[in-house]
Amino acid sequence: MKQSSNRPYRCLFGPVRSRRLGVSLGVDLVPSKTCTLDCIYCECGKTTRKTLLRKAHIPTREIVDELNDFLSGDPELDHVTFSGAGEPTLHSGIGELIRFLKKHHPRYPVALLTNGTLLFDPAVRKDIADADQVIASLDAATPDGFHAVNRPHPDLHLAEIIEGLTAFRHTFVHRLLIEIFIVPELNDTDAEITALKNVLARIRPDGVHLNTLDRPGTESWVVPACEAALERISGILGGDLPRFSIGTPRGKGVRTINEKQLARTLFGRPCTAEDIAAVFGIKTPEARRLMDGLVNSGQAEKRQMPRGVFYFARKNAGSGKTG
Repeated sequence: MKQSSNRPYRCLFGPVRSRRLGVSLGVDLVPSKTCTLDCIYCECGKTTRKTLLRKAHIPTREIVDELNDFLSGDPELDHVTFSGAGEPTLHSGIGELIRFLKKHHPRYPVALLTNGTLLFDPAVRKDIADADQVIASLDAATPDGFHAVNRPHPDLHLAEIIEGLTAFRHTFVHRLLIEIFIVPELNDTDAEITALKNVLARIRPDGVHLNTLDRPGTESWVVPACEAALERISGILGGDLPRFSIGTPRGKGVRTINEKQLARTLFGRPCTAEDIAAVFGIKTPEARRLMDGLVNSGQAEKRQMPRGVFYFARKNAGSGKTG
């Protein structure tokens, strides 16, 4: 594998080891924390800029330059993924960026992680039509559940969001997955899950992922759903729906570790030492030493979670973005 310039990036993070997408280069298109929702479970923290305004929050040309610089090193990646600390479809240049990748770096499949709230807009549906995979969130199918879990922008309406997802499915020819994040006592009742089942029958995605708390969330009182609850919900939804487990695929060891990129990786996605070790191809003790170094320098914090000790970027230390 050729080496990229290894320069500090403003918009790229990782590569990270993803349970769904393998070794994935993250592309963060909006400043933290710019979103249409303020989900109680979000690993990136509380939304500080809740908006529905689409614009080039970061110059599109700057993002293209960073992608071209990194990908010119021919890294071993499973996906280039638009995700990060906000809602990617809020960036008005996302269509141009996807087309750039398909034209100039076609070996890399393009994925999009979205909350799906803007798909009621035909322009957004057109912009993301060339993505190879779209994973859209839909945590509730009743207004009460939607407001309790997602805390939306006041001008967002659940019925409109569902219609947007349904319209997108009718025209999108690639892989569409729906992710449902289960929060005990808020969206896990039989009535809530039955409503979701009816909506999924309309959308007809290629698969459904049930998820629950695994990394530190926005609200400290949010707890994971137990395995029995997930099995019950899976049974209501249909019994055979795919659901990713706590286990994660092994990474490939992508490139030499750079401290700024490591901090940027944590900003985009809290990780365990095992996660970092798998991505960068190093031993877990070495990954833990590097991560503890970030903690000691004030760039990161760590917190015990059910899957282990997670390291995540300190909010008052900045985003890890430079340049």
